[in-house]
Amino acid sequence: MKRMDQLLYYSKHLFKLLLVIGVFVGMFSYAMFQGGFVSWFLFYSITILVILMLAYVAIPLGNFHVKRELSGGSAIAAGSEVEIKIIVKRKWPFPFLYLSVSDEMDRKLKNLTPHKQMKMIFYPTLKRELEFTYAIPNLKRGEYVLKGVHLETSDMFGVFYKRKFIPLEESLLVYPNYHEIERWSALENRETETRLSSFDFIEDITSVAGAREYVPGDKLTSIDWKVTARSTKLMTKEFEEYTGQRFLVILNNHLPDVDSKTLDAYEKSIELATSFIMHANRKQIQLGLWTIGKESSSFPLDAGSEQQKQLIYHLSKIQGDISGDFTNNIKEFDDKIPLGVTLLVVSTELTDGMLERFRVYLSRRIQVYFCLIESGKMSSLDERRFRELKGYGAEAYLLSGGNIDHAIPS
Repeated sequence: MKRMDQLLYYSKHLFKLLLVIGVFVGMFSYAMFQGGFVSWFLFYSITILVILMLAYVAIPLGNFHVKRELSGGSAIAAGSEVEIKIIVKRKWPFPFLYLSVSDEMDRKLKNLTPHKQMKMIFYPTLKRELEFTYAIPNLKRGEYVLKGVHLETSDMFGVFYKRKFIPLEESLLVYPNYHEIERWSALENRETETRLSSFDFIEDITSVAGAREYVPGDKLTSIDWKVTARSTKLMTKEFEEYTGQRFLVILNNHLPDVDSKTLDAYEKSIELATSFIMHANRKQIQLGLWTIGKESSSFPLDAGSEQQKQLIYHLSKIQGDISGDFTNNIKEFDDKIPLGVTLLVVSTELTDGMLERFRVYLSRRIQVYFCLIESGKMSSLDERRFRELKGYGAEAYLLSGGNIDHAIPS
């Protein structure tokens, strides 16, 4: 198929070339047989045009060098504006009739770009360097790809078109917006709680404080068989709780619907999760991240700039999932919840299944902070679940945006 396309391409150009030669020979024959000033004037005029036409054909577009510059670099915050400059340099200042330059990008970014701003037509000039700038305002979170630059020109009669695509692939990462956390006490650094040595930490997580009745989701390795035999009930060991600051952010990546308000609430949940990460990095608090959906991802507890980069990059690319179920998916991670960790759950919904799951965690002495990003569609049933979750012992917050400092406890 490719061979046929090339054959067709060269056949068309050969036909056009023969046509030009035919016109040239015809005008020469006319001037020879007719004679006179007018006929020779037409011949010389056509000759000049043919020479210019052949010069356009002879000069390859490969002699154009293209460069792209992004005003904010390859990573900027959501909601920002990026200015993109296209610079075209050429070796010879040969005056073309026109030069069309257009920046090729993926469809997501093209939909955000004002109509035809990524394209410019330059008219005859002797400048060796040409440039134009266009702006893309209010960028949304995500990763975008700028693929390359299209160049196009032709002769004055439009007989010979010349097109060239110059690969110039570049990624643009738009990371989530976030808010500085100032007043929320849950993430405040309590020095008296974090002065445990590594020996104290190991002693705390391995010392048994007592036993309680087994709850579905408890590790089988924690079952106390001696107490079970005495009480005729399945009992599990309770360990001393580590009181240092270790947080696990759990983002519910399941969307109840694709309504615009729900999608906006989902973006606010990404902002809140990002705010937790930025705050933890600034305070050097250990923090992990789970994004639970059809395709779940988990990042272990850690601190430092490398951890922050990984988490922010992941949250920049993640997309909400309409299929799947949060409750069923998070059950697969029950055995992976670190001991002594505090759960920071961010969600756009609260279902009966989620309510039951959090009850299980609370019964295992896992502290749960639940942040519900409301989308303006909260029903009386949602309010009842919210109150029940608070009654179980969880800290529940209702937010209309991604700033936890503006949250109102239930």
